Amino acid sequence: MRNINPAATQMYIEKADHLLQGMKLLAEDVPAYRTGVGLLAIHSVISLSDAVTVGLTGKRGKYQDHAQAARELDKLCTSHRVSNRQGIGHLAWLLGQKNTVAYEDRRFDDVSVRLAVEKAERFNAWAYNYFKEILRAE
Repeated sequence: MRNINPAATQMYIEKADHLLQGMKLLAEDVPAYRTGVGLLAIHSVISLSDAVTVGLTGKRGKYQDHAQAARELDKLCTSHRVSNRQGIGHLAWLLGQKNTVAYEDRRFDDVSVRLAVEKAERFNAWAYNYFKEILRAE
């Protein structure tokens, strides 16, 4: 795999890392920062997915429906012969929680927040394992 836009990839990698690190810090006190942790988990995977997409295609997707990002990443896995799709499941789950966390009038409970943290960390590990050539942009 060749990164066709290393500068933009690096920008999204940095955003993803900052969001992930913030998530980890706040996750030490889930009851106090529940919504923030959830949003940081979601946006960290969106940014890392954007890093992969921009590295492979030269542009990131601009989706009204964020679930389309998971479908786009799935297509990129197919075209780049990445058979392990577990990361896409983590991404899709997190994207599916975005409205609950950000907009709905019900609380994202502590169990769901901890699951969001786990899924964000797993997506991160998966992306760096299967797209290491793309995510090594400097």
